[in-house]
Amino acid sequence: MFGKKGLVGVDIGHYYTKVVYFEDNKGVVQLRNVFRERTPEGVITSEGCDEVVLGEFLKSIFKERRVRCKDVAFGLSSSFVITKTLNMPLVVEEETEQAIMWEAEQYAPVGMDQVNVSYQVLEKNKEKNEMVVLIAITKKEIVESFKSAFKIAKLKLNVIDVDAFAAANAFMYANSDQAKKHNLIVDMGYASTKLIFLKNELPMFTRYIDFNFSGMLQEAKDVFSIKEGEVEGILREEDNERKDNLLAFFNDKLFSLYAQIQNSITFYNSNILDVPEPLDNIVFTGVLGVLYEYLNIENIREYLKADVVQFNPFDFASKENVDNLEETTLGQSSIYSVACGLSLRGLKHD
Repeated sequence: MFGKKGLVGVDIGHYYTKVVYFEDNKGVVQLRNVFRERTPEGVITSEGCDEVVLGEFLKSIFKERRVRCKDVAFGLSSSFVITKTLNMPLVVEEETEQAIMWEAEQYAPVGMDQVNVSYQVLEKNKEKNEMVVLIAITKKEIVESFKSAFKIAKLKLNVIDVDAFAAANAFMYANSDQAKKHNLIVDMGYASTKLIFLKNELPMFTRYIDFNFSGMLQEAKDVFSIKEGEVEGILREEDNERKDNLLAFFNDKLFSLYAQIQNSITFYNSNILDVPEPLDNIVFTGVLGVLYEYLNIENIREYLKADVVQFNPFDFASKENVDNLEETTLGQSSIYSVACGLSLRGLKHD
């Protein structure tokens, strides 16, 4: 389906657009491209995107960065998607799609003729006569706007995934020993935070939270009289009072997010699981992964009652002759989790 060259993962965020390209080179996963560029301001809208501006932007960065592969996988923001994991009566193969579409209709925000519905049967249990199905529902106009942008960019859009599932895919690929456990992926971005609960590699529940780095950043700019682009530089400085004050500010603000995470865990245990079960890992990625070394991790572990960890989505890959190697270091690599998970959709993985 994807050809020998795999897929380029494209994660279009409100602040950065992240691009990752893994290639299977005779059984060895090779990282070919990794970079980020500032997303044009206002290009992401409530109805999808400004397809012309986004298309020209994508065309230019693929050309400037010399990305040879034009087959891409794109991560649609969770804010655009309704996802549900459903337990349904087991039906014969030829009736599966009809049964799932009937269930999806209960959750569609508009008429079924105005939405795209995709689904995956995650598990079949003949003893209980039931199946577990993941459905994703998106307005057609949103999907079509992004399709048009990639067409303008002269890129072949092979896969449209949901960003939260792509981040989870990166974690499971890079941490196969941990993937079969009970995990919560927390991916904080510039505009939102996504949660995805995984049990035995199955997505059990997702939640979209408005808490975002943009709000924290705006407050920090006002409190400390710093410019937006100065934050990364301050974090790289040797320990000093300015850095200490900024980190104390971030740690204080983030406890509002941890409270929302705890509420989500409580809801998940009460309404999704048949029997409440503790989490083995809470995985911080996105901006939380970048900030990980500066956070009060022991306090967070005690508050959330689980091990809080980070991971590097590039660890398993060969990185010979790759520019921007600094982007693949632990912490910094966290902002590429979604793009990595997207590119990995083009590789065979047993």
